[in-house]
Amino acid sequence: MLRTALCDVLGIDVPIILAAMGGTASSAEFAAAASNEGALGSIGSLFRTSAAIKRDIDVVKELTNRNFAVNHIPPTLDADVFRHTLAARPAVISFALGDPGDLVRQAHDVGSKVMVQVTTVAQAIEAAERGADVIIAQGGEAGGYGGIVSTMTLVPQIVDVVSPVPVVAAGGIFDGRGIAAAFMLGAVGVNLGTRFLASKEAPIENAWKAAIASAQSEDAVKVEVLNDIQPLPGTAGYGTVLRSLRTPFMDEWGAKRAEARREGERLWTEIQARARLGRRHETLLTAGQTSGGIKEILPVAEIIRQLTAEAETVLSRGPNFVSR
Repeated sequence: MLRTALCDVLGIDVPIILAAMGGTASSAEFAAAASNEGALGSIGSLFRTSAAIKRDIDVVKELTNRNFAVNHIPPTLDADVFRHTLAARPAVISFALGDPGDLVRQAHDVGSKVMVQVTTVAQAIEAAERGADVIIAQGGEAGGYGGIVSTMTLVPQIVDVVSPVPVVAAGGIFDGRGIAAAFMLGAVGVNLGTRFLASKEAPIENAWKAAIASAQSEDAVKVEVLNDIQPLPGTAGYGTVLRSLRTPFMDEWGAKRAEARREGERLWTEIQARARLGRRHETLLTAGQTSGGIKEILPVAEIIRQLTAEAETVLSRGPNFVSR
């Protein structure tokens, strides 16, 4: 059984977390699918309406009796939704893309464990000082808003400075080998986004899933122009940049960023409008570099079972890695 200290802290069976994602990439059903398989499902809040987030918080408890997380973004915090989260008392409340400050204490006061996702060593130290129960070290390979330091470089440094706080690795992990590697770096679990986007239950368009499954890693690029179009949360908090598969829209506006800044509101409205018309593939397809290693769209449960089995196999070969 692939069990680590993270399982005890979060009350889960396997040390795998469905990353909290924003927009249409989050739902109660998606989170429950992961939690029901023994992982930690997450409900995201970024670029979502208050009503949608509240609905998911209420509905997920009807779909699973296992633990789940609700994520909040400090620079764009919806105070009303955060109060709703606190009232629901989820097992885990997570924060990303900014210093959560006193929000950590508020989460602890209702009995929730707190995870904070960071992209630098300094942010990890700050999160530990705030009282985070778990720190997610996200490398620059990730699809969500992230920094520039790679997972391989970032994780061991954060493990060293925040011990004994458990560290979860994120970014660049799509199979059991990546999980085993994360353990070797000192992490006690993994946080996966792109691998789960390419799942049957992911609440995104089939064209988006297909794009991930057919992409090469070099197709997933940092879209800095998005921060010109929609500054929050990228330019606030931790100063991060989203990664997307290349699209005609981002290619065009990435070449004229000054104009994109001036036209930001109009362009953001256009991105959302095209998505509603089923034309998201023309504008923004969030995905990490792991898209190059993902070839199948599978049920969430099968992905988790596959990840677990692969990691166990790799770890069992450990003593044979070095010739004597």
